[in-house]
Amino acid sequence: MKKIAIAFLLLCVGLTAHAQWFTGMSQKTGLALCIHLTDTAAGLYSPMQTMEPLPVSSWSLEDGKLTIECKKLGFKTVLTRRDSTFVGYWKQGLFKEDITFYPTDTIFQLRRPQTPQAPYRFDEETIATDYTDSQGNKVHLEGTLTYPKGGGQYPTMVIVSGSGQQNRDEEIMQHKPFLVLADYLALRGIAVLRYDDRGMGASTGEVEKADTRLFSEDAEAMLKAVRKNKHVDAKRLGMGGHSEGGAIAPMVAARNKDVMFVVMLAGQGCTGLDVLLQQNEAIFRAAGVSESLLAVRMACMRELFQMPAGSSQKEYKAVIARHTDGLSKEQTDSIGFTKGMAYTLKQQMESRWMQSFLTLDPADYLPKVKCPVLALNGTKDSQVLAKPNLERVKTLCPQADCREFPGLNHLFQHCTTGSPDEYMLIEETFVPEAMQAVADWILGLY
Repeated sequence: MKKIAIAFLLLCVGLTAHAQWFTGMSQKTGLALCIHLTDTAAGLYSPMQTMEPLPVSSWSLEDGKLTIECKKLGFKTVLTRRDSTFVGYWKQGLFKEDITFYPTDTIFQLRRPQTPQAPYRFDEETIATDYTDSQGNKVHLEGTLTYPKGGGQYPTMVIVSGSGQQNRDEEIMQHKPFLVLADYLALRGIAVLRYDDRGMGASTGEVEKADTRLFSEDAEAMLKAVRKNKHVDAKRLGMGGHSEGGAIAPMVAARNKDVMFVVMLAGQGCTGLDVLLQQNEAIFRAAGVSESLLAVRMACMRELFQMPAGSSQKEYKAVIARHTDGLSKEQTDSIGFTKGMAYTLKQQMESRWMQSFLTLDPADYLPKVKCPVLALNGTKDSQVLAKPNLERVKTLCPQADCREFPGLNHLFQHCTTGSPDEYMLIEETFVPEAMQAVADWILGLY
């Protein structure tokens, strides 16, 4: 996630009869924002930057709408009370972002109790490889092989991260799910190889022109690199992946018979286009958007996602204008069609990765996978929806063991709505019951 160098404000105004904290997260910057409400005090906090309150130049509350300004920083926010949350936006200069504040017990503190701390309960070593991909790019990949203390050979899983360039821990908002999983599996007698994506950490390689299929070549290169390691039992060597990695793992298994098992964590069964449409619908529904406005969003996004390559920004604007004709600015903003949306979407749609992902269809590789497959999804996953994707995985790959986990989001955390807004606020990194399911299944194969 790219960080934007902007000074952030957190707000506090007397709206309740008792002191109360609210915390929101800036998706654009990865920073937490906090609101402290008392009878008489108003304070603004950005606790990941400073614990000192930041000043507000003016604020007003009328008919449930809270407006706060900090003229010195060119900052303004408008929020509306919605049940137990505050929903609205903040902006600074030309930058604008939607945000939701959730009730919390105290000022936000990053707590990640599951993250293993040194001295570790496992042994580890670096695994690296250099190869040339099918585009002719030279790629250097590095990762960490984690295995139980005491030596020996173990069943091993090469694990692949989700979309976007991520480090070997698949770190997001200081959660390190792959490190947590590797620690758990090592204690159960299973080795794990996790690696930095090309362009991240110690790994290098062309990124701008890379897509899911090319990333699968990286995963296969790491599989080959670790296969002859003295701690790896090649007859019990498999591939796992989360999100996009959950598509890459079976892609490799479909063409490489050295893959003895596959674990799909929130991996897709539907086409890329359908996954993105399902994701849009789930996220905006979780945000409380009405069904009528949601229908507008979905009809427009379906058309936008299928725009011909090379379409102009003017053509994107025309599609949005046609679908939102007659809606108020507040209504169009609530479904994400804010000023600049056409430009942003055009930039996203022009990327090689996006063009490739939209046409990615598991029907091209899942039927070719002959080894055992475990597919897990959370019922509150708003990024890769459990029901439609697991159903199609089972249809395309009948031997797959497909399981839904109630109440879990895309990161396999217990959650409230499943919205990505919650990821940072949740202390849990990876629920033990999901990790146990992975361990029990792998060990049960042999």
